[in-house]
Amino acid sequence: MTRKHTMLTAAVCAGVVLGVTGCGGEGDDGPKSGGKSGSAVKEKDRRSSGSGDTESSSAGRKAPSGVEKLSARDILAKGVEATASADTLRVSTADSATSSIDLTMDKAGNCAGTFTNEGFTNRVIRKGDKVWLKLEDAYWNDPVAKPILDKFPDAREKYLHGETQDAFVLMMASAYCELGGPDGFSKLSGDGAKLTKGAVTTVEGVKAVPVHIDSAKDGTSTVYVATEGRTYIVKADSQKPKGTLLLSGFGKPFTVPPTPPARDTLDAAEIEKLSMNAG
Repeated sequence: MTRKHTMLTAAVCAGVVLGVTGCGGEGDDGPKSGGKSGSAVKEKDRRSSGSGDTESSSAGRKAPSGVEKLSARDILAKGVEATASADTLRVSTADSATSSIDLTMDKAGNCAGTFTNEGFTNRVIRKGDKVWLKLEDAYWNDPVAKPILDKFPDAREKYLHGETQDAFVLMMASAYCELGGPDGFSKLSGDGAKLTKGAVTTVEGVKAVPVHIDSAKDGTSTVYVATEGRTYIVKADSQKPKGTLLLSGFGKPFTVPPTPPARDTLDAAEIEKLSMNAG
């Protein structure tokens, strides 16, 4: 793969916590350096997204579920079941110097938001298998984008568009959106791994019990399951790939952004070919 093609894929490539997918060559630990041109989701924004959960006490707090009294394996199962049942959810990252994510998604395959990787903050809209990706200006200012701009002078104002199978960059740009799908949390069964639970703690203002998943293959991951209201997974730490995801906005209304008009799009597969052949 040439540097020019690597630059295009690096602009959108991100390793995904929970083992949904990943980027780069074998042995990559996740997102590499970047984050210069964007910022992670701020704490107050994540908290204001709420949980969408209506199960609460008369005092306005969610009722304790008692999930922390169960075995680690049962806690994990409860967390996976509740999270997979949410019609909508929001995935974000804690403040990070390397990458940031802020995506909202639903079970219908819709997803929208931004992510930063390799110094580029990109906007993505996904509707089923169709994806629209708008790269940040910083990418187009790099010399490796010149072959694309030579053919499409107004490319920096447009979305790269196509279906997920059309171009690698589209598949990777929408990788985090897979967490909202029916199989998004299927790999969290804990099969073949040692599971242990920790003491109840607080994650972004939500009480949660941690479940440590120790796998010989994937290292140690920790999943935090809410102990009040529905037993949603509210945080996930992973070693392979290395990273932390915060989950919120369960069941909250999600309006998918309008589809960009055709005049504002470029064929993502063609752009990818130009990038590959430029070297």
